[in-house]
Amino acid sequence: MKKLFLLLVIFSLVTTSAFAVSLDELRNSPERYKLVQANSLGEEYIDINSISVMRYNPPYYTINATTYIVAYDKTVIMQLDNIFFYNYNQSVNSLVKKFITPEEVTARIKKDTGIKSQIKGAAVFNYDGSIQETYHQYNLSNSMYIPLKTDIFLPSYMSALYSFYKSYNMYFNPPSKGQLF
Repeated sequence: MKKLFLLLVIFSLVTTSAFAVSLDELRNSPERYKLVQANSLGEEYIDINSISVMRYNPPYYTINATTYIVAYDKTVIMQLDNIFFYNYNQSVNSLVKKFITPEEVTARIKKDTGIKSQIKGAAVFNYDGSIQETYHQYNLSNSMYIPLKTDIFLPSYMSALYSFYKSYNMYFNPPSKGQLF
């Protein structure tokens, strides 16, 4: 009986830590983790293997993906399981066809990028990959977890753009000069 209990404990520890990721793993596994944004505050990576199309109904698209945010100020890695929602009618290419001036297009994009995101679950790891906060899945039917507009300057915007590019081999919005893909 003790051996069975010990095996169950060992198995649960292995499965619990199987999803933990270290900073070295993120930085040294470009075939698995794509760096999509870096600045003085941190880095954001996307797990390429996690990108999954959930809805293809142009102009609407939905893609799931797991991102990892390296927060320098907190010295942690945050794992976020995301749902990205796209409205291609609000993309730059679609807006250029509707509006005459670049200023009008820019104003519309600043107001609404055409991308919303929602977090399905999260966990927090130390840089060495040890778990700081275990994975928590959110109840998405709760009204406080509605999809939020994704601003151009947020890391989630770059992850959403990369997820779309990786899924359809085309840009949702044209790449910017600082874009890492």
